[in-house]
Amino acid sequence: WTEQDSRCQVHQDESGRLWDVLFMASYAIRTTTDSGDRLRFSLYRVPKDGHSAEAEEVTLKLMVGPGDVGEPVITIMLPNED
Repeated sequence: WTEQDSRCQVHQDESGRLWDVLFMASYAIRTTTDSGDRLRFSLYRVPKDGHSAEAEEVTLKLMVGPGDVGEPVITIMLPNED
């Protein structure tokens, strides 16, 4: 996300989009019935192309794994990423 993206996008800024992703990830964690180390969740976002005004659904993948010193780390990515 760049400053140019923020200038072009009137519907949301970087911190607003981050809040939405983290909130929906936390909701997905709290409401899932699976006990695995990954899950998919969806949210709606307005594309950052500078002219779109309608939100589109996007699916993201959340994975839990060990960090550099064994601490639990959550990584959020696109479904086709590892």
